[in-house]
Amino acid sequence: MRNPWGKSEWKGAWSDKSDEKKTYKADIQAYIDSLPPDEQFKMDADDGTFLMHYDDWKDQFTSLFLNVDFPEDWTGVRFRSAWTKSACGGLPAKHEKALLERFAKNPQFFIHCSADTEVMFSMTQTGGRLPLDGQYSQYPFADQLKYAAVSVFRLDPNAQKSQDTTYLPFFDKENLVYQSPIKRERENSGRANLKAGVSYVVVCSTEMPKQRGRFFLSVYFNQALRDVSIKRVVHPSDTNGAKEEVLPYFIPEEAEKLVNQTPVWKIELVKESLKYMMTDEDQGTNW
Repeated sequence: MRNPWGKSEWKGAWSDKSDEKKTYKADIQAYIDSLPPDEQFKMDADDGTFLMHYDDWKDQFTSLFLNVDFPEDWTGVRFRSAWTKSACGGLPAKHEKALLERFAKNPQFFIHCSADTEVMFSMTQTGGRLPLDGQYSQYPFADQLKYAAVSVFRLDPNAQKSQDTTYLPFFDKENLVYQSPIKRERENSGRANLKAGVSYVVVCSTEMPKQRGRFFLSVYFNQALRDVSIKRVVHPSDTNGAKEEVLPYFIPEEAEKLVNQTPVWKIELVKESLKYMMTDEDQGTNW
């Protein structure tokens, strides 16, 4: 096990100074040596990495969370976004035209793939565990987190041809591909399979309209970024008060894959060429 703080470890059975560890030290070291280089650890170091018996683990912990480690051929991008005065339409409580159209005022994100694509998305609200105005909140952080949901809609191709739009004009139940549960949690995530050549939008909405709050939308897909068009789209009544960027940025952990996939000679060639590509004007002037 690993303590994310990088120090402080379990002191019971199988800990660094335990009799069990001393008895099976050679076997444990052989196991450590068999791990990939970035997973290996020093057996007796106070680095937050330790061994623990399964029975003790069950007694000491109450919750288990599993993180998805995406394969190398997946790409991950992220948007910074917010519910603002002009971009928070809430969810429609009734099937009424005004409420369905109001939903479209929520932040929308356009996706178009050149091949059939599996997508996972995660909407993460920024509030909760950190202090607000110097004061910590009590779980479930009702003063900071909003009841919210993530939805995926297929854009009507006929409407797109006639209106030339890339946004959803109203809550279109007939083209709803996925909708997450409505919940007040820091993260709300889901998966969807998108068809090649079809346009979609991901809509992040609070349950009630006219609320305020910041969030991140992370989108992962099993394609290279060059094969997926993805951007923030703005409803005509949205003034983009949060000054959001249209294009996403690479998720750092996923961007590392691009470095690993790029041949070393290409990286070295670019580095060597930079000094010939820079002009005096590019370098600026010292006064």
